Amino acid sequence: MCGRFTLTSPVEAMQRLFGFDERPNLAQRYNIAPTTNIAAVRLAEDETERKPQYFAAQWGLIPSWAKSPDFAANMINARSETVKEKPAFRSAFKSRRCLIPANGFYEWQKLDNGKKQPWLIGVGDLPLFAFAGLWERWQAPEGRIIESCTILTTAACESISFIHPRMPVILDPANFDAWLRGNAGEELLTAVGADRMSFFKVSSHVGNVRNDDADLHTPLESENRQKTLI
Repeated sequence: MCGRFTLTSPVEAMQRLFGFDERPNLAQRYNIAPTTNIAAVRLAEDETERKPQYFAAQWGLIPSWAKSPDFAANMINARSETVKEKPAFRSAFKSRRCLIPANGFYEWQKLDNGKKQPWLIGVGDLPLFAFAGLWERWQAPEGRIIESCTILTTAACESISFIHPRMPVILDPANFDAWLRGNAGEELLTAVGADRMSFFKVSSHVGNVRNDDADLHTPLESENRQKTLI
């Protein structure tokens, strides 16, 4: 499961990592929620070389055959184990893959007292990274077009499985091109090594989508494993 994440890196850092030429005007976002527009990278469709291209997509996939964009709310994640077979995802898995830039993601740990503790989770050696994603283009009867995306998930690595049993698929930069071009598939959809993960408890304020500021990155406890989010 991935229901919230963060992206605060400068556009220049994103250009260097993902190789796109566009210069979008992106605000720092500390609490990205489903059904909002998010940053994504795909291969350009109209070029021979098919260079990486920045685009904005609604988080929550709308299959081309969907009758309504309301479909998106239930399609923010796609399980990597079944993505090739599910009607909502299999076409995009074959030919419409993308990268979704992030600095970290939030997950909620269920406590014995019934409450939930949010954690901010990242990759210690990758302050800026990418989730494996899929994208679609949906056209409404009146002609309006919505481009949307979903984040692939996998079983959580051992170091963070006590927080939640699932995590987003985080791609190694060396595999970006192979993923986008469809030259690789399920073998890339695995968890990041447990020793690479960093994580710390954060305020419950992240649960409110209206809260979107740097205070959400403040650790609650100094002994938690931390990393710098840029």
